Amino acid sequence: MKENADKHLDDLSRKVIGKSAVESPSFDFTQAVMTQINALEVSNATTYVPLISKRIWLCIGIVIVSVLGYLLFGASGTDIKGIEYLKLDRYVNFEVPAVITGFNVSQTMFYVAILFGIMLAIQISILKHQLDKRYK
Repeated sequence: MKENADKHLDDLSRKVIGKSAVESPSFDFTQAVMTQINALEVSNATTYVPLISKRIWLCIGIVIVSVLGYLLFGASGTDIKGIEYLKLDRYVNFEVPAVITGFNVSQTMFYVAILFGIMLAIQISILKHQLDKRYK
């Protein structure tokens, strides 16, 4: 009895499958799907936002340049109260130690260092361009 029921279901499924036509997608199915994918909104979770904005970096740079400019070209003859307490006068007459002044570099090492710096700058710019292109 079980075999007869299985045979009847098998015959029925063959008839149904035989009568149904194979469906194929429309001509521009891929294009329609890609259009819908591109229409989805980009998630804000993956966008890059720097911790310190360009305006803040500009302000920090202006402050640093201003302080350095004042220290180098400012009124050096003024008497600032508390400078003796901080003992900062030893930094005013700072002399480079003899170890640094006696340091010699060969011509080859100098050219290698220059070439290394140039190649590093080129590689950084190329890698940044490739990463920017990948994440667009």
